[in-house]
Amino acid sequence: MRKVCLQKLHCDFKKLHVLESENVSEYFASVLAIFNQIKRYEKKMEETHVVENILRSLQKKFHYMMVIIKELQNMNVLSIQGLMGKLQAHEERVNEIQKDMGAQILFSI
Repeated sequence: MRKVCLQKLHCDFKKLHVLESENVSEYFASVLAIFNQIKRYEKKMEETHVVENILRSLQKKFHYMMVIIKELQNMNVLSIQGLMGKLQAHEERVNEIQKDMGAQILFSI
């Protein structure tokens, strides 16, 4: 039974991806829920594996951030929380730019 649960959780973990309607916080809540369930059964799952899975599963709007993080950050020391902070900051900047562009379009009409 334990092995079956673990296999299902690993499968769910590999299938995770950010939905268009999901923000970074919501996605990380899903990731951490599965990660914590796996950790209950299996003590050896590394944060590095989780970080790599998160980077792999990001939306297109985060792809250049993924490349920057992979190139400039030591993946062995980047924590899940550290990655979440970087992605949330990027998401906030993107949302502000979109908001400003929307306001400029309204004022130009």
